[in-house]
Order: sequence, then structure tokens, then C-alpha cells
Amino acid sequence: MQTQHCPICRLEVAVQPRYPRYVCAECAAKAMSQDGRRLAFFNTDVGGGYAAIYADTKQPYSGHECFIDGIRCHADEARFGGIVIELAAH
Repeated sequence: MQTQHCPICRLEVAVQPRYPRYVCAECAAKAMSQDGRRLAFFNTDVGGGYAAIYADTKQPYSGHECFIDGIRCHADEARFGGIVIELAAH
């Protein structure tokens, strides 16, 4: 049986061949901007689209880069909708 683990907390997660470095939902909920502000990600409509905001002010966050436990990650729209956060490429 094939397994995959969150690269941050090592929790076993569903195997996603398209996203081999994706983080679990618990870690994704801890995403922060480089200046330490909590971020929230969502689709712009039912068809998809990527949007991010600062969780405290609801102001738009224009980037895709985020940090989880000090580890640089990349957030984007997942194929067929949803949001995926993965470890950033080195």
C-alpha cells in the first residue's frame, strides 16, 4: 500500500501523485506571511480561482508564498478546484 506523509508534521495523508509535497489540513491552517500574519486561502468561485487574505483584517494577500512552522511553502489553486499548499521548491 502506498503512503504519503505531510512534509511538515509527518502525519499520514491521502496519496496525491499530482501533489507529492502537499501539507496536511492541520499544517495548512497555520500558514503565515513572511511577516508572521496568519493567512487564509480560498477559491474565488465554485469554478476555482485562487485568492488569499490576511486572516486578521480580511485584506487581500497578493502572494502565493507562505510559511508553516518557519518552512517556506507555496499555495495555489488545486486541479479541479480547492487549494493546495506544498513545500516550496528549493
